[in-house]
Amino acid sequence: MRRPGPGFRLLVGSTALVAWVLVAVGGLVRVSESGLGCPDWPLCDGRVVPTGQKEPIIEYTHRFVAATVIVLLLVSTIWAYRRHRDRRDVAAALTAALALVPAQAVLGAIVVWLELPGEIVGVHFMVGLMFLSLCVYAAAAAWRGAGDVSPSYRSVAVVAAAAGLLLVSLGASVVATDAMHGCGTEWPGCDGGVVGDDRFGVLQVVHRTVGYAVFGLALALLVLALRRRGPLLAGIAPAVFAALQIPFGIGIVLSGHDTAWHDAFRVLHVAGSGAVWASLVAVFAVVMTPATTTEVVAGSEPVPVSSARVAAVR
Repeated sequence: MRRPGPGFRLLVGSTALVAWVLVAVGGLVRVSESGLGCPDWPLCDGRVVPTGQKEPIIEYTHRFVAATVIVLLLVSTIWAYRRHRDRRDVAAALTAALALVPAQAVLGAIVVWLELPGEIVGVHFMVGLMFLSLCVYAAAAAWRGAGDVSPSYRSVAVVAAAAGLLLVSLGASVVATDAMHGCGTEWPGCDGGVVGDDRFGVLQVVHRTVGYAVFGLALALLVLALRRRGPLLAGIAPAVFAALQIPFGIGIVLSGHDTAWHDAFRVLHVAGSGAVWASLVAVFAVVMTPATTTEVVAGSEPVPVSSARVAAVR
């Protein structure tokens, strides 16, 4: 399997990074209640450029980042089909991400038109994370090198990705139902007990529990990566991001409601959830993609990696 050249790898990597920025800015939009900062769509209060107020600027920034990632994705997809048709895994992931754009745009418009209904906001958030996962999968597959992956590393990576999908799905449910307050301001308990008295408390506790499980799986990946059973950087990233994410979630609970710290932790938690999910998808892409044996150099024929290494040694 051929490894794309550095130009293409940088492009798809940038696309994945901007897709994560989009998720983070989306969290800022929700926390700052800027979703109606531009009451119409696609314009902003009848203007192409919004006024100097905070809410329209935040919402318009979200739309600008979305437009940027769409352009990057479109260029990446065209490049993949023109120069890397043999990498169907990369092209398919980019195409699927591109197919989600119209649906996400319609959902975003509905959110504005219906004035932020919780259920639609939750679906919008989940589709955004699926869009992120496809961009990350394409980037990770394109960057896949020649290293081997042990069966244990692969098994943990697959289970961790499945647990991560469950975690972000529960997170979307928390967003849709506003269940972040289901346990009051208690941690690790919930409203005076182990589980809250209502469905919001139960949802919050289940979300926490799956989060701890994902952290445990990320630690297992870290141990395997340090033992050289799989890619080192890919194995380290989920543990680092998960370790940062847990305090953000605890901070949301302990900081109370309607405080500056509470809002800051909420924004960080959304950005962190995107980072954890993206890192798990990246590891999954690496273990599901065969090791590359050649590298495409712009303007030349593919050069076998093994031959290139021998030449470098000589």
